[in-house]
Amino acid sequence: MTGIPNSLMAKPVTIERVKIAVEKALDPIVKSATAYVEEKSCFTCHHQALPVMAASNAELIGIKADRHWLELQRKFTADFFLKRKADLAQGRGVPGGAFTAGYALAQFMSTSQLTEEQGNDESRRLEGTNELLEYLLEIYRPERPWKINTIRPPLESSDFTATGLAIAALGTFEREKLMERVNDIRKWYQKTKAVSAEDRAFQLMGWYWLINTQYYQQALREIPAWPDDNRKLLRARLRKQGEKRPNQQLGNQADLEQLQKMISTLKQLQLEDGGWGQTDTMQSDAYATGLIMTALLTVQPELIHEEWCSQGVDYLLEGQKKDGTWHVLTRSKPIQEYFESGFPHGEDQFISISASCWSVIALSKSIHARLHLRK
Repeated sequence: MTGIPNSLMAKPVTIERVKIAVEKALDPIVKSATAYVEEKSCFTCHHQALPVMAASNAELIGIKADRHWLELQRKFTADFFLKRKADLAQGRGVPGGAFTAGYALAQFMSTSQLTEEQGNDESRRLEGTNELLEYLLEIYRPERPWKINTIRPPLESSDFTATGLAIAALGTFEREKLMERVNDIRKWYQKTKAVSAEDRAFQLMGWYWLINTQYYQQALREIPAWPDDNRKLLRARLRKQGEKRPNQQLGNQADLEQLQKMISTLKQLQLEDGGWGQTDTMQSDAYATGLIMTALLTVQPELIHEEWCSQGVDYLLEGQKKDGTWHVLTRSKPIQEYFESGFPHGEDQFISISASCWSVIALSKSIHARLHLRK
């Protein structure tokens, strides 16, 4: 790193400026996702899951998501998978496999977080959740827990993405069943090398979700099962500890060191403009930068107070177009007939809406961290 480019130093970053960028970006994302469900019948991560995840994170900084729109997206996704209920139980019927199922569950979790009762510690299982969880458990294999089926980089290209999303879902809804598989998943992590931004971001988040779930389960076992209030108090205490001291709740020092090693690798790979490239030979773009910033701020939100991480925010702000979007060039061959979703950038619209969603999530997390974590 050689410092912040002059173009980034010209406009001091304020919380208000970042929030305006998020608000501006959400409008074309929401409109395009709405247009998609009106014209198409197939669930996609780029037009259902990621837009809902973006709206969910934006609400954490005071930008309220439209409940009618959330319900429209929820029903569209649930209907798509429930039509395949019999196949799901047998580990079939999901185009894209664990990757697709994981993103659908991520959408459901984001929706549940926005619509559940205040103070409820357990995520509500929306319609379709159980069927997708059953599918993930059915297709699990110890030697390669959850694999990618189709290679369409950058979005659909990584076993780490498929595995990380599965860990997040099972860690939320089926912790015991995830823990039955934890040793095999750990072995897979140790022997599998991350080689792209997609790999490294979901390697980091997946490992974080896995070891947090394992620690949480161990902590629950250390207190009596009765009365129920004891467990509720523990959950509340663990949650508060996590909010105050991210990562200090991780019980095993070796696990924490592994996490920090992943973060250090991402820091070393940051380019001079403050962003990251999808591969080690590509230039920075909003997809890789938004995704990596999301991973970093999910795992260690206090990083936002470090200069190198703040430069990632600067990069995203400077790269946003006047219409609120981020433009990223596609590098995957189309497998569907061209469809105009109303999102800008023509044949690049699907990867660009994905990049815009990750950018919104990252920027929202940066504001949330600044407001809730002191230096």
